Amino acid sequence: MDQFTTFLKDQFSRRQTGPLFGVGIALIIIAIFIGISDNPPGIGLTYLGLVFICFSMLHHWRNARDFGTLLAVAIISFPVMILIHNIFDTINTQIGVVPVVNQLLSGISVMAFVGGVLVAPAVSLVATLGGLFYLLKKHLT
Repeated sequence: MDQFTTFLKDQFSRRQTGPLFGVGIALIIIAIFIGISDNPPGIGLTYLGLVFICFSMLHHWRNARDFGTLLAVAIISFPVMILIHNIFDTINTQIGVVPVVNQLLSGISVMAFVGGVLVAPAVSLVATLGGLFYLLKKHLT
């Protein structure tokens, strides 16, 4: 837990992190007010907000290799998270008669779905654009 708090203090001591993170949160709140369910503008704002939040944590990276590693992890995490969602959703429908177990399995299923469908594509976009930017910057200078 100390490492996590140290990481957050280090991240938010940078001048740009707070405003980028705030813009991301604001976009997600606006998307929630607009409506996310079957609403392309709301879904687009959600993805854009997640891109801002992801970029707020990665804007200090200056190496294309770091972004490439992140891209590989994001690409691998997409099918893994969807598989975890499907497994826990199926288990929940089979043995979810106990209310505590039902809520726990449903929560894990929803978190895996959000991680796979929302977070992984946003992280992939940031990693791709950041990697290409620093790769081109390295070869053009």
